[in-house]
Amino acid sequence: MKHQFALMLCLISISAFAQDEWELKKDKDGIKAYTKAVIGSNMKAIRATTEFHQSLETCVAVLRDIAHLKELFPDCLEAVKVLQTDTQQIHYLHLKAPWPVADRDATFKLEYAYDASTQAVTVTATTGAAEYPKKDGVVRMTQGGGTWTFTRLDNGHTSLLYYYHGDPGGNIPAWLANSVVEENPFKMLLNFHQLIKLERYQGKKFSFIR
Repeated sequence: MKHQFALMLCLISISAFAQDEWELKKDKDGIKAYTKAVIGSNMKAIRATTEFHQSLETCVAVLRDIAHLKELFPDCLEAVKVLQTDTQQIHYLHLKAPWPVADRDATFKLEYAYDASTQAVTVTATTGAAEYPKKDGVVRMTQGGGTWTFTRLDNGHTSLLYYYHGDPGGNIPAWLANSVVEENPFKMLLNFHQLIKLERYQGKKFSFIR
């Protein structure tokens, strides 16, 4: 009986550990995207990694360019600046959803922190950080958050570790929402790789990056 009980505990431990494992969904064009289930949520979390052949400051410049975030995020119909300081920004995004699901929108608060010891900028993002006028027929997302961690490499390039988990709100099938979770971050990072080459992001400097 003791051996059976020990075996049961072992199997439970293995099962719990397996649920915490990241599953590789995409490995293409220098981008790896993973998902995993989150306890208490129908939505999976996303983690993605890639390396940009540009400086740390150039990478940060892309994310801070609110006026052009429509070019970064897939299916983004509108991007509006609500607030922006040296280390903080709040922006509004209107996102096109696949038919027959209603469009989504949200305000996002981004906070930038630089660690000189690791040569990394961590951008902490939270959803529903500020009020913005609601639109008829558009579902407001109010729960979600994640991080962008950009790290300067010895070769002058920059690595990125991206993480996000959120709730799309409203009535949407979990399978459809999770398919977007798997595809859109990959598309977003493909866009990032293209945008980062543009002249408007070269030679940027920021007071909080030393």
